[in-house]
Amino acid sequence: MNCSRRDFLRASSAAAALCAMGGCRSFCGKGGIAVDGVRIGVQMWSVAELWKKDPVDAFRRLKALGYDGVQSIGFYTMDWDELEKMLDGEGLQIVDMPFFPKFLADGDSKFIDFCKRFGVDFIFDPYEQRKSAEEWRRLAGTLGEIAGRFAEHGIRVGYHNHQHEFREKYDGKSPFEIFYEAGLSFELDVGHVKLADGDPVAWLGRLKGRVPSIHAKPGGGNSVGGEGDKNDWPAIFAAARTAGVRWAVVECETRRDTYQDVADSMAFLKAMA
Repeated sequence: MNCSRRDFLRASSAAAALCAMGGCRSFCGKGGIAVDGVRIGVQMWSVAELWKKDPVDAFRRLKALGYDGVQSIGFYTMDWDELEKMLDGEGLQIVDMPFFPKFLADGDSKFIDFCKRFGVDFIFDPYEQRKSAEEWRRLAGTLGEIAGRFAEHGIRVGYHNHQHEFREKYDGKSPFEIFYEAGLSFELDVGHVKLADGDPVAWLGRLKGRVPSIHAKPGGGNSVGGEGDKNDWPAIFAAARTAGVRWAVVECETRRDTYQDVADSMAFLKAMA
């Protein structure tokens, strides 16, 4: 019999605490794993051409592969009762939550209700483009203001990087550095850091305590640890644990019409765990 999501969250928290005390390196929440104490989720964008056609089937497949958590900006616009039923049915939980500031145009209350209902305590802006240092600083200020409002509800606010936040320079400073200096939290996409010629391990060291989750994206190739992936995953997970990362969210972007890449990624991570 499948447990309720609330029971699952309680059991998972206890298991994570055991790992933090050195009691294990992997644990099962009906098949889930952890690598160096970091639990494994999946971004639904990895199977974007499949999951919206049949979310029940998608959740079932991903859980069977060993994923404990799922992530998508699309969850917010779904029927919440149906979403909860589907998550409960597979023993899955939502891992953090992408959002855009425009979601809050009519106030914070609806989004806060969503976060509280689904146990989300970290939200992040998943993508932005700006044309000047001043525009990036203004965005950092906006996210900082939202963070101040959401803090009283126990919800952290941050930003998710792509490559341009490292490659672009304004007066010698990258947008990522502007966000870093503003004190924001991050969902660090280690694949994009690597592909932008950055060092994800070094950034995890600098961001200790400010990275609730990472995107475990291949640094090349189709899957985590697969052919063409230049990421040093043992070093990344060791740094992630030290930095206080709770979740590594697998995101495979090159082929979004197959489960093969998320399956191969999980097989590699299970071998690590």
